[in-house]
Amino acid sequence: MSSYVFGLSAALLGNIVIGTGQCMQKYGLNRLQREYENTRALHLEGGGGGSHSSTGASSSMYATAVDIRARGASVSQGSGGQGSPAAASPAKRPDGPRPRYTSTAWVCGLLLNYAGELFGNSVALSYLSASAVAPLGIVSVVVSVALASRFLGERITAQQRYGFGVISLGVFCVLLVAPRRSAAADAVQFVEVVAQSGVLRVFAGLYVAQAVLISLIRRGHRSLLMYVLVAAIFGSMNVMASKMLTMFVRLKLAFTGIPNPADVAFYGATGAATARPLVLGLTLPQVLAAACMALSVVGQESFRQQALGRYSAMEFQPVFFATYNVVATLTGLLLFRELDGLAHAAVFFSVFALGIGMVVYGSRFLQKARAVELPSHIRLHTGHMRPMGHHTKSQ
Repeated sequence: MSSYVFGLSAALLGNIVIGTGQCMQKYGLNRLQREYENTRALHLEGGGGGSHSSTGASSSMYATAVDIRARGASVSQGSGGQGSPAAASPAKRPDGPRPRYTSTAWVCGLLLNYAGELFGNSVALSYLSASAVAPLGIVSVVVSVALASRFLGERITAQQRYGFGVISLGVFCVLLVAPRRSAAADAVQFVEVVAQSGVLRVFAGLYVAQAVLISLIRRGHRSLLMYVLVAAIFGSMNVMASKMLTMFVRLKLAFTGIPNPADVAFYGATGAATARPLVLGLTLPQVLAAACMALSVVGQESFRQQALGRYSAMEFQPVFFATYNVVATLTGLLLFRELDGLAHAAVFFSVFALGIGMVVYGSRFLQKARAVELPSHIRLHTGHMRPMGHHTKSQ
């Protein structure tokens, strides 16, 4: 029971760190956008004479000391006549915000995401089943929304609070029936299970499936389901590789008198005695697991961002979360055989489906699109607006 609590705590702390990182990334992106709007407003003021755009008015509220100095410099240069340097060679107008990797806040948030995965979820997977760790990823979303409300000025609505409650109940249902048996309690049993599960065949099959799906996407067969499947399979591969790598490390530290469990699982008892380290004391199976983790993280994030560029978060996130949990749970149970008989399997899958359904339903309320509330002095009154270039019948 203590190992279950420790694993649960590691997963919760890891997802809190990930949620904090996501909020920092959002903060960095907001700053890049404000910087772009300020720079664009300066170019419009400098090039448009006395005319001012609504963009400049709306972005002036974000002006800083640096912006004011830059604005003053552009005005002084513009008043110097045609012989001034500004008139001779005007600065190029930016086409968009700077790349996100140039933001310190965004990079720090990305590092927090990886730290939460490595030291939180990966450690938790060595104590808990993937069916318990994967649904806890929704905690990072809740933390990100809460921090954005506190520090970024985003308002939590009554619908979002309702979503939080539904999500909490769904996660509780999943944790209630998730396998609690610790695979590390019996080192020999875990090694035998991994050795007999055909893990190499499973990963080979997943890589073939990924190659087919990615090829179809590149040929133009783009749909929400295609992006979701690719990102979910990459996520499940990361879960399996993380669980095996952390379990092998834990077993090696706990049972120093036995050969490396990773080598025993892949080479057998005889071949494990002759296996030699390749990189930093890691043998070939451990290096392959680490490489698979890195590739899976990069692949999942890449296709997730591509999907979010084509579809709204409202469309993508609930479908991705449900698909990822189903794929990760099924592959984890297939490889590590953590269910105790048909009765346990029937109860688990019934409650698991109910819990994931509640999480998906609740997550839709976290991402409700909200209308932008403009300051009172620039609010638009639709009743007084007429389309440009058109006249009413009375005219």
